[in-house]
Amino acid sequence: MDRNDFMHELQDTRLGQNVKGAEMALAGEGIDLRSELEQTNRIIDALCYSYYDVYYANMSTGEMRSYRYSRDTRDLFGDQFENGSFETNFYTYVRSVVHPDDQKLFEPILTIASVRKTFSRQMTYGFSYRVIWDEEIHYCQVEVVKILNSKDEFVFAFKSIDKQHQLEQNAREKELNTVQAMVQHLMSVVRSPLENIISVSQRAKNGLLTAQEMQESFGKINEEGRMLLEFAEVVCSKENVDRDMIERAIMQFKSAE
Repeated sequence: MDRNDFMHELQDTRLGQNVKGAEMALAGEGIDLRSELEQTNRIIDALCYSYYDVYYANMSTGEMRSYRYSRDTRDLFGDQFENGSFETNFYTYVRSVVHPDDQKLFEPILTIASVRKTFSRQMTYGFSYRVIWDEEIHYCQVEVVKILNSKDEFVFAFKSIDKQHQLEQNAREKELNTVQAMVQHLMSVVRSPLENIISVSQRAKNGLLTAQEMQESFGKINEEGRMLLEFAEVVCSKENVDRDMIERAIMQFKSAE
């Protein structure tokens, strides 16, 4: 269905007559129906720009029709979702391909009653979720927009966010690798003084140090202990949330050893 056909049917559904006639009939109530349809048009156009499946749904009639219908959805469901019952089509989609753990996310918009309840408090509703397609998990996003000045008309838009998810996953893995490398770096810095403290204290405990050696060793333990404490305070301070600052603190500590 092309845009002109869709908007023509939308006008017929909402007004029962052409826009010009409806404007004349309701002019006394100050309702600018042409402006309202233009706003609806802009909403749908904006969603079609970035979403691959866009549907108009009317809760008073219980019907939905597609404004943009992707090839992938057609390959999976045929012509079923081009138009028909909102609850039947939406329920079929959720139960057929949405990941079982994510199906609960759709409960606020799965039925006519739930849609009306959800949108009694807001104008938009959206979230990300997973689908199982060709035995693979894919990531999608849905956005539902309430048409202005209407309590029963909505636009449902769907798109894939696989690329975005992969970029986010790559960023998380990169950050994890960086954190792991930093932890290893930290251990390399503190291991030597800690091992020295443990060794000296163990020898002193076993009576293997002379009085002179014990005095010198305890002085060294005190010095290294203070350095470790200072280092820990620098690294763990609230001001040192930046990774580069922590790296500089590590290098300063190593140079002081």
